Amino acid sequence: MLKSTEPILIREPSAGVRRQKSRASKMIGDYIDTAVRIAGVGFLADLIQRLVLSVVEHLQDYRYYLPEDGLSTILQRSFTYNKRSVFIILAFVVLALIRLSATGNGRALVPTAAYLAYMPLYWLFQCLGGSKLRYSHWIREPHGLDYASGMAANYFHGFLNLSLPERQGDGLRRRMAVYEATHNITFGLDRLIILIPDEMFVKGKLESDLLEKAEPLQTVNIQRAGVNRPFKHDVYRLKRMIDGKFYYFVIEGATPMLSFFESLQSQISATWQMREMKREIWLKFYKHLKYLLYTWPETRNLVEPIIYNSHDANGNLVDVGELLITRMENKKKKNA
Repeated sequence: MLKSTEPILIREPSAGVRRQKSRASKMIGDYIDTAVRIAGVGFLADLIQRLVLSVVEHLQDYRYYLPEDGLSTILQRSFTYNKRSVFIILAFVVLALIRLSATGNGRALVPTAAYLAYMPLYWLFQCLGGSKLRYSHWIREPHGLDYASGMAANYFHGFLNLSLPERQGDGLRRRMAVYEATHNITFGLDRLIILIPDEMFVKGKLESDLLEKAEPLQTVNIQRAGVNRPFKHDVYRLKRMIDGKFYYFVIEGATPMLSFFESLQSQISATWQMREMKREIWLKFYKHLKYLLYTWPETRNLVEPIIYNSHDANGNLVDVGELLITRMENKKKKNA
C-alpha cells in the first residue's frame, strides 16, 4: 500500500476567533488594571485614616503613653499590619509588576483623580462596623487580651499554680497521699477536678445524687502579696460502689466562671457583648486554662478540667457523679 505524499494542511484560527481571544484577553487585562487601581485607592485611604487616628490619639489620649516614647508607640500601633494584610498588599504589588512587564504601561495602574474621588466611600463603609461574628472570631484568636483568657490566666497564676505544685515537701499529690493513708480510702482520679458547666454556675456544695461531701484536704497557707492566704480543696465521696470500693474525688467548680455568671446578672457590670458572647467566653476559658495547665510542667498532671453541658437532651440536669464515673473508667481503660 502506497502512503500518501500530500502535505497535511494546518488551518490557522479564523479572524473571528482571533478577535474573540483578543477581546477576552483585553477584558481580563482591563479588569486587572482596574483592580490594581481600586486596591491602590483603598490602600491610600487606609493610610490617611491611620494617620488621622494617630493624630487624634496623640491629642486626646496621650495620658495612656509614657512621655518619652508616646508618639513612636502610637505610630507603631497605627501602622502595624497583620500577616493577612501584608500578604494581600504584596499580592497586588506582584500583580501590578506582572501587568507592567506585560504592557509597559504604568499609567494604566496608577489611580486617576476620578478613582481618588471615590476614596470617601472607603471611610463611609468603615463606619458601618463589623458583624457580631467578628467578636466571636476575635475571642477565639490566641492573643490573650480577651476576657476569657484573662480569667483563665488569673485563675492559673493566682491560685492553681500556687496551691498544686510540690514546693518545700508540700503539694496536691502529697496531701492526697496523706489523705488516703489517714482515711484508708482511694481517690478515683489522682488530680484536682475542675468543673466547667455551660451554665457557669456551681453551688458552694455540689448537688448530686451520687456524691456526698467528705472532710477536705489539708489546708495550705501561702504568702501572697503580703497576705498569708489559705488554699483549700474539697473532697467528695462517691456513694455508688465500683469494683468493691467507694471512690473519693478532689473537686471544685471554676470560680472565675461563677464570678462571670454573677457579673452577667448585674446591671452595673453586664454588657450586651458579654451576654451575646457568653458561650464563646466559656469555651475560650476552658481552652486557655487547659493550655496553661498542660503547658506548664508543674501542673501538667495535677488537674482534670471537665467541660460539659449542664442539661441533657431532655432538659434534665446532668449529675456530676455520672461524669466522674465515666471519666474514671476511661482513665482505667487507657492505663490498662
